[in-house]
Formats: sequence, C-alpha cells, structure tokens
Amino acid sequence: MDAYMNDVNDDRPQTLRTTLRKTSRTSLRISKIARSCVKVLAVALCSGLVFGLAGCSGGVSDVSVSGGTAEATGPYHEAKGGELHIYTWAGYMPDSVIKAFEKDTGITLSVDTFDSNEALEAKLQSTGGEGYDIVMPSDYMVEQLKYEGLLMKFDVNLLPNAKNIKQEFRNPYYDRTMQYSIPYIVSYTGIVYDAKSIPESDAPTSWKDFFHPKASWGKTQLLNDQIEIVNAALRAVGSDQCATKPQDYQNASDLLQSYKSKVGVLSSEGVADRLASGEQKVGMAWSYDAYQAMTSNPDLKFVFPSDGANKFVDNVAISRGAKNIDQAKTFINWMLDPQNKTAVEQNAGAGSVLNGGDDLLPEDMRDKNVIVPSADELKHAILEKRCSNKLNDNYTMMFEDFRS
Repeated sequence: MDAYMNDVNDDRPQTLRTTLRKTSRTSLRISKIARSCVKVLAVALCSGLVFGLAGCSGGVSDVSVSGGTAEATGPYHEAKGGELHIYTWAGYMPDSVIKAFEKDTGITLSVDTFDSNEALEAKLQSTGGEGYDIVMPSDYMVEQLKYEGLLMKFDVNLLPNAKNIKQEFRNPYYDRTMQYSIPYIVSYTGIVYDAKSIPESDAPTSWKDFFHPKASWGKTQLLNDQIEIVNAALRAVGSDQCATKPQDYQNASDLLQSYKSKVGVLSSEGVADRLASGEQKVGMAWSYDAYQAMTSNPDLKFVFPSDGANKFVDNVAISRGAKNIDQAKTFINWMLDPQNKTAVEQNAGAGSVLNGGDDLLPEDMRDKNVIVPSADELKHAILEKRCSNKLNDNYTMMFEDFRS
C-alpha cells in the first residue's frame, strides 16, 4: 500500500472531496448526496451580460453582473403572481406545499428533480445557470457553485423571515454571511442499534465502539460511502475529518482492515428495511433512514457518536441565470416561515432549521432524537467540510483498500 500523504506542496486547484456516495431518494426517504468525482470546471460567463428588468408583477429585478458575479442584492419586493422554476431533490417539494405556495402568492411553480449534486452542477454548467430560478445544493456544493459563478448573490438578511433561521445555521463554512443560500434540510450520520436484542452494557456510544463490535451485535450494516467510512474511522482512532497527519490515515486504515470481517452488508440502499427487520442489529445510518427504521421498529435507537457525527445541510439558492428574481426571493421568504415549511420536514423525516419549527412537528416525530437531538447530542454533530486534493487522495486510497 502506498504511503498516505500530508497536506503540503499541493499545487493543484483545491477541489471538493471525491466520494462514492449513493442515492436512494423516494418521496418519503430522502437520500443524502451522490458525490462522485466532483468536477471543477470553469464556466465561461460573459461579464457584459445584462438582464432586462421586469414590471411590478415580479420577474428579474435589481440584477447586476460585476466581476463575473451575478447579484440581486436590492430590497425585497414580494411578488404577486408570475412563475418560478425549481430544481430540487425528490421529496423536498410535496404537492401540499406546492399548492399552498401557489394559493398564497399567485405564483405558478414548476418543479424538476435531480438525484445528485453533480447532476445539478452539470445542468447549471451546461446552461450557464439558466433554466431554473431556485436550486437546492448541499453544503459543499454551495461552495462549489459559488466558485464556478453559478449562483446569484443576494442578501438573505433583507428577507423579512430571515430572523427565523436558527443561530446554529447562520454561519456555515460554505456561505459565511448567507449571501448565496439559506438552510433547508439538516441530517446526520450516526449509529442505529436494536435495544431489545443488545444489552445496555454492549450498546455502542462512539465510532470507536462501532469498529470494535460486541458478540451480541452479529454482523453490522455499513454505508457504502467513502466520506462516512473514512471520517468515522479517523474519529475512532482519535483524529477527525481532513486529518493532516499521514499516521492518522494509517491508523484508521489498520482499524478498518481489522473490522472488515465483521461487516454483514456494505450498502447505502435498503438500510432502513434491514435495520427495522432485524437483519442487522447494529448499523451506520443516515438520519432519514434511521427515522424510517425507528418508525417501523420502536426498539431501535439512534446514537450520535461521542467522537463525532457527520452533519450535512441541503440549502436553497438562486441560480445565476434566474429570470424570476422577485418570485425566487418570495419563495425563499415563504419557506422561512415555519408554518409553511413544516410539511417539508415531515415529508423528509428531518428536524427544522427554523426557530419554532420543531414545535410544529407531530409529537411522535419530536420524540425521536434523530429528528430533534438534545443539546448534548448536538455537541457531537460536526458539519462536513471539504479537504484538499492530497487529503482527498488519502480518502480514496483508504476506502479502496478497505473494499478490496
């Protein structure tokens, strides 16, 4: 096996981490992200592009292009009527929400869906950002699309309902001052176990526990996901994501090799069904799968590992080529009202990113920590970030060694 690298003297442009993340989104089970081989492609955009202004009914308003950045940073004007084109994950725009928005605003929605962030990126690259007004990239893809000049800059803080965003989501690494995006859905990666079959003394509380399974667990469920596996293994050996010391990767790789024989299923598909049925009594799971499994089997518990649970956020942004700016801002502001957005969270199996939003969820949802974590559990949630190219290479090497 080749030696793992540190993070110095890497002259390649910094890209986002290469992954093999699968998707399994349905209307009730929302997949995380399919992050395979992120492309960093510069999009040639004409700096002299000028957008026409629309009338008082909405349309493009207060849009300018400066230094390659498209901006719509003028005052908020609530649109009454017009149209809006949305590109999002399946399940993120339930029919009931579409109908309610159209009734409240008079704006006609058209909604198309994608199954990976890279599909979204490729679409915007191919059109220069035209074709859609609203897009919903995940955390790392917000940063990527900003880098490529494919998002419209706007001032979230000028929206009347911006005050409803929870403090913990107001300063993300990918959009520090919320100039390009708002949070939409938050999810976590943790451990699910069957409390009926596993004695409390054997219950996992950390990734270190997870990679040293007890006899009572049987074979375990593991997501077929480069980021999740490598991050969990790094944390299990006392390190963290994007570790810079080669020895940390070697220690984590050695741990994974010793654990390999304990894996029952290496897959990101069918996770909820396997855990709910008892096919696996312990497994790594994304929170939306965990919620579905726990709903079917109340004996299951979700653990935020004490050495770090991945946290990831999907967001709402305005595409660079948006033609309906006032309608886009009206949509974003409408979605920042927890009364309007609660149906989205119930459909996605997620807690709210808005103040007061969790209180609107059904009691049986609020009672599950996978939906509304405790303050102590949230201390263990770590927002996923990007690594440099050399560190990405370490992730790929380590993951492929594990799967071979």
